[in-house]
Amino acid sequence: MTAALAVHCFPTVAADSPAFNQDRAYSDLIRQCEFGPRVPGTAGHALCGRWLADELYRYADEVRLQRLTVAPHGTPLPLVNIIATFNPQGNSHVILAAHWDTRPTADCDPNPENRDKAILGANDGASGVAILLEVARTLKRSPPKQRVSIVLFDGEDYGPTPKDMFLGSRYFAQHYTGPPVEWAVLLDMVGDRDLRIPKERFSLDHAPHVVDRVWSAARRVSAAAFVNKPGKAVLDDHVFLQRQGIPCIDVIDFDYPYWHTLADTPDKCAPNSLGQVGRAVLAALDEHS
Repeated sequence: MTAALAVHCFPTVAADSPAFNQDRAYSDLIRQCEFGPRVPGTAGHALCGRWLADELYRYADEVRLQRLTVAPHGTPLPLVNIIATFNPQGNSHVILAAHWDTRPTADCDPNPENRDKAILGANDGASGVAILLEVARTLKRSPPKQRVSIVLFDGEDYGPTPKDMFLGSRYFAQHYTGPPVEWAVLLDMVGDRDLRIPKERFSLDHAPHVVDRVWSAARRVSAAAFVNKPGKAVLDDHVFLQRQGIPCIDVIDFDYPYWHTLADTPDKCAPNSLGQVGRAVLAALDEHS
């Protein structure tokens, strides 16, 4: 993701909460990183994509691979959005999303010699996906009353500029033909050890009721990382859903010193951070309005 305006007290719930296994989510974060950088067109990307789809096939009622080909730099680039649906006959539709690719260049690395290398993307990519994999397991055990789609976007971080990014979400939003979406949440950079999630500005402007829903849920599960104050406006996948009338918010901690550097590695993330976000998402699903 890229910043839109500048391109650049509660106890926690027990770690072994039965509703969301944060340690297993952290293991899924590490597993993604073991594939190496998940840059479209690379072996690591292809292997991780197959693993993600296989995991979701185990839990969801339906899994669809939305394949697309783009040519951001003149050369065809195959991408795939992974869409897993729970309770497809539900009366309302909720989308939970993250991006599963990683950036091909560490353009913000303090060492200029590293800036043409691909990042591992432990927080910027793997954290949101890890949470949604554990959410999928939870929904398998306790099916939702509404239709819930987990969507893993490809090509979010391709770059180098914003016009060459958010490729999977642009395509998904422009070609969406499913039932009306009641609300949607994008998870991005939500594993930081020092997690602090303000209310992203575009989310407040375009889907304030969804912000209220998620932050209320976070309070109910004592997820103190969700802070009650406005944050930066961040250009991210949610914006392209908003442009198609889908009320989507971005749950993101953009104050992350390792963003787009080679230091975005699993040791910068923590199970407790994943757990707070995962429990908040599940609590928001349980809130019937």
